[in-house]
Amino acid sequence: MSERAKPTIVIVPGYNEPDNDMSTLSDGRRGLPGLKERGYNCIAFPRLADDLSDRIDRYAEFLDGLEVKGVPFPIVSLGYSLGGLVVRGFLRKYPERAGDVAHTITLGSPHWGITVDMLPMLSFFLRLRDQAMHDLDIRSNFMQWLNQTRGHWVGRWRHRNWVMDEEPWVAPPDACLFSICGVVPKFGDDNDGIVWRDSATLGGRIPSCDIRHERANHLNLIGAWNPGTTLIKGFKFDDEVWPRSIAAIAGHIEAHVIAEAPEAAAVS
Repeated sequence: MSERAKPTIVIVPGYNEPDNDMSTLSDGRRGLPGLKERGYNCIAFPRLADDLSDRIDRYAEFLDGLEVKGVPFPIVSLGYSLGGLVVRGFLRKYPERAGDVAHTITLGSPHWGITVDMLPMLSFFLRLRDQAMHDLDIRSNFMQWLNQTRGHWVGRWRHRNWVMDEEPWVAPPDACLFSICGVVPKFGDDNDGIVWRDSATLGGRIPSCDIRHERANHLNLIGAWNPGTTLIKGFKFDDEVWPRSIAAIAGHIEAHVIAEAPEAAAVS
């Protein structure tokens, strides 16, 4: 894959995510390469604290600014956790601009939300107040808007499943949406400790790949650490998992470029 063919990646942070957490994806750490070393120009979307609808509008304005500065389009939108709802929400709110984005990649993102009992715990161990917290609720108006449907529980306790009331909206027809999920065996082999795999993939409707590892917890997908998550959830921190996230992101983009090359040659 030529250097010229590699698109700019705009990285959108999660829930009040510290800037240095996201820099691991672009810059790497402790001698391990990030996306920049693979030849990608990476630009960080700033951390904000407004609600998700406003944040989606700010993202649209941010992309406008990049185009004015001469950044080549289409770009790749890469959203971590809540940031994945921003980049998918951009496609929902501005479908006419889907062509601005070659790939929308979400990493550990709860596409149908997070159960309400998880939210107070998140607020506690992140020690933050972000206006977007209420938007993450699985029953929130934002989630109903994003998916164009609500849902309901089927079953009880650990055997309950969230089922959409109607077939959800996923993405515009020509958009390339891809989800990367953490899967931790000790958590039941179907979630990363915070986000269920079914939520990350909209019940399998979003093409995806799993990162299955004992330490593929939600924060360690980007190599982040928080003492509260270690205390409450037993999350452990190392450099074993985030390089797999880098490989999955780059692998998805590069597989598409290689697949598209013969088509471009045929047209020419």
